Amino acid sequence: MLEVRNVSKAFFPHTINEKIALRDISLKLASGDFVTVIGSNGAGKSTLLNVVAGRYRPDIGTVWIDGSDVTKLPDYKVAQQVGRVFQDPMAGTAPHLTIEENLAIAYARNRKRRLRLGVTRQRREVFREELKILELGLEDRLTARVGLLSGGQRQALSLVMAAFTQPRILLLDEHTAALDPQRAALITRLTEELVTRHQLTALMVTHNMEQALSLGNRLIMMHEGRIIFELGGEAKRMASVGDLLAEFEKFRGSGGLSDRTLLS
Repeated sequence: MLEVRNVSKAFFPHTINEKIALRDISLKLASGDFVTVIGSNGAGKSTLLNVVAGRYRPDIGTVWIDGSDVTKLPDYKVAQQVGRVFQDPMAGTAPHLTIEENLAIAYARNRKRRLRLGVTRQRREVFREELKILELGLEDRLTARVGLLSGGQRQALSLVMAAFTQPRILLLDEHTAALDPQRAALITRLTEELVTRHQLTALMVTHNMEQALSLGNRLIMMHEGRIIFELGGEAKRMASVGDLLAEFEKFRGSGGLSDRTLLS
């Protein structure tokens, strides 16, 4: 479903400020895989997601989605196949539009554009059914402006918007990091439910190692632009945060990792 082949990416290349963000990264997700990504600050996690989403073009290597090379496509074209939820709850929705208008925009993302009413009675019922899973009462507030919602409500709405159109790939970029613990737990639970419900293929960046272990069927660790460790299946289910820290410990000599850095 998703294949990243030998991708490298540098910012400000051939200057004193050169920063190599990705170094010969290769990663393959089969249909239905849910991969969590952890690593130190500056490890290249968000850059990897931005390359997959088409926001950044790799210097070397290719990105394939559902058998098609999307490396050189503009990000708005890639967005027809990719859903994304950002760390900032304000980034994934239009605050001046209503809940149903935001959902209508998401609904139309991977469909041919036509001159027709954005929110029909039939679509409104679909939106209500999708919002019910949140258990936040948003299905009864379809005409409320999104700017009036709390951060947790907006992030939950962003998650629904990214998932219910069943994108080829769902990208989650530390989407619980800006929330308080209660709201973060809610969004974590909803993430698992929506990925399962819509049978999505997902790639999720997180700094929370417990979250990375509890969600998904695979886990990868990144450091200095490389994938340094992978877990899957029974090994992932049996692993602990201590096990992950022990793996990171092996790289202290090359980067001076600390528990605080990893858990921040």
